[in-house]
Amino acid sequence: MASNQTIDSLTSHMSLYNFSLSLYTNTNPNPRSSILKWFSSQTVHQRRASLTTVDPKFTQLLLQMLGNVRTQGHGFFIILPDLPSPDRPCLPSLCFRESRGLLSRVSESNESERWIYESTRLFEAKEGERVEECSCSANCLDSVTVCEEFVENVDRFVEAMDKVSNGGFLRGEEGGVSSDWVELEWLKAKGYYSIESFVANRLEVALRLAWLNCNNGRKRGVKLKEKASEAGVAANVFWRKKGCVDWWGNLDAAIRRKVLFAVLGKAAKALVLFGNLVFLSLSLILIAIVICFV
Repeated sequence: MASNQTIDSLTSHMSLYNFSLSLYTNTNPNPRSSILKWFSSQTVHQRRASLTTVDPKFTQLLLQMLGNVRTQGHGFFIILPDLPSPDRPCLPSLCFRESRGLLSRVSESNESERWIYESTRLFEAKEGERVEECSCSANCLDSVTVCEEFVENVDRFVEAMDKVSNGGFLRGEEGGVSSDWVELEWLKAKGYYSIESFVANRLEVALRLAWLNCNNGRKRGVKLKEKASEAGVAANVFWRKKGCVDWWGNLDAAIRRKVLFAVLGKAAKALVLFGNLVFLSLSLILIAIVICFV
């Protein structure tokens, strides 16, 4: 066991050393320049829509990674797409390795990774469509986007993505983005990678697909066309969610209370069918009392 840990530590430090020395070079900067020009021309919320992903499996795997980090401390991951998870066969197997010493200190001091982590937002694409099916379970989360601050300044956004990818952000062609579990070349070069790098990888994939979806002539192959179309669907999901949030934010307190009472009443009727009527009714009354004082 000790020898295996020594080998793992040595290979990790070698990977960190080699990765920090290597500068990603590409004599052909396209499509990077074209994508960034298009991205810069968008409004802040259009940029957020372009970076939105609707993918239940990816989101649930991200939550699994987050659970490992919170219970075991900072670490690095690698996914095995061809090997289903024993606990959840719909997801790929996930390998986790806790970071120690130099690796841990480097990660803790990485401001770009921290910014990506703090800017990531998870939500449910169909939330609110049916009151009876409303749930607070994390298992319902299926979509990923970013906060406004993350894309307000395109230069700062690109700088953060460049640092996390070691200059590989938007370099090379888009050939591999059509697969289900995309690992771009810069992510593969890391070997084991942080949760922030995993998110940055998917943000780049989402951006590439959104750009392709807006440039129909650049689509190549059936699979890539399907993925590009999914980017359009993800953007629509974002705008629908944003519309609901904006609508709620513009309501005055009195209208909000009326809406919440109506929703709670409808939810209570559905819950009665499952018994525990007294307990549920008391719980809803307490919630309503709290709402009245908000």
